[in-house]
Amino acid sequence: MKRHVLCAGLMFASFTSFAAEPIPSEPVRANAANKPFPHISWRSEAGDSSLDIGGALRTNYRDEHWGTTENNGRFLFDTFRLDVQATYKSLYSDIGYWFQDDGKRSIDRGFVGYRLNANSNLQLGAPFKPFGLEPYPQFGWSYHLPFFMGYAVSAGTGLKYSYKDQDWDVQLGFFPRMLPSDIRYSPEVGRYADLKDNAIAFTQSRQDNEKRNQLNARVARTFNNDGWKTEIGASLATAQLYNATTKDDGDYWAAGVHAVISKGLWTVTTQAIRYEYDPENPAGVSKDSVLMGGNGLTPAYLIASKASLASVNLGYDVYTPTLGQLKKVKLYTDYSRMMKDKSAWDDSQMFTVGAQFLAMPVMAWVDLTWARNANPYGGAENGSGFTNTSSVGSNEWYYRTNVNIGYYF
Repeated sequence: MKRHVLCAGLMFASFTSFAAEPIPSEPVRANAANKPFPHISWRSEAGDSSLDIGGALRTNYRDEHWGTTENNGRFLFDTFRLDVQATYKSLYSDIGYWFQDDGKRSIDRGFVGYRLNANSNLQLGAPFKPFGLEPYPQFGWSYHLPFFMGYAVSAGTGLKYSYKDQDWDVQLGFFPRMLPSDIRYSPEVGRYADLKDNAIAFTQSRQDNEKRNQLNARVARTFNNDGWKTEIGASLATAQLYNATTKDDGDYWAAGVHAVISKGLWTVTTQAIRYEYDPENPAGVSKDSVLMGGNGLTPAYLIASKASLASVNLGYDVYTPTLGQLKKVKLYTDYSRMMKDKSAWDDSQMFTVGAQFLAMPVMAWVDLTWARNANPYGGAENGSGFTNTSSVGSNEWYYRTNVNIGYYF
């Protein structure tokens, strides 16, 4: 991300008008017709068809404290996102297309759905893979370790079934292939041949694995009692791990439990994940790590093949009825930790404190993040953070201030 964007007008406007980021719903956001310019909304006279085109324009201020970064107090373009949602009787569709910094493009989801009844539906295309905390594994703008391991906002090409009522949320998915690497929003295991434009040949060129025929299942139960609302859930995932060099299939599996607990103004979310990759690599290629990557917005990176993840996030809502369009401020802290099986590989950790400002039609986050042995923090100084932690920045705590401001329509 090397281009400056001058956006002072948007920045100053944000301090008087903040908005909640819309989360894609199934099938279409109920309040879509009330979105601001340039949102497009159409409904048929009979009410059984609709088209909504919305999105977001966001900018980023970033101040990073490590030697190899260029982002020391800079405004950067973040993203321009289009959300296109449509319905026709029991059919519906939803796609999120992102124009990102450095000319990158990505799709976070894109599918056609069919409502079987009031509680259940089928989605075909590239729906989200059901697993763990949804839709995001933290409160802050800065993604945490579950995202970098592939357990957040992650879509695959395939079919998903969903059932949801006031007590139960059941999702089952089958994904024969992952999204192509050049349009992935969330990172996923990938071959060096597909990621070589943003990978490191010296350490990653013989990595040749990709997931196939992935199965996901997620079950969650919600309890309401005396002002407390609690969701408790469990997730499973398994897939073939095809190696294009050996032509053999290895194995992948992951299991997780999560909880969302809220009472009054407080919300706590937490999850624990265990994952294992068992690749069938050619001779001389270690099984201790696999290659992860997305569309190149961040460089491809190796992760430990076997590890456990844990995270806990705490949020507190402050309502502001006397401050005009500023309706609410969410204060939060997010913490995540990755514990690798190999005893010589030190833990990865991330810790964020911050605030989210919510109103319409602009939203902002202010994140203060510390990270240790986490590749995005430290860059080349921390190049092996998710594996053996033997690079220059190993076991160093790196710090970043991030302010994200967006207009949502």
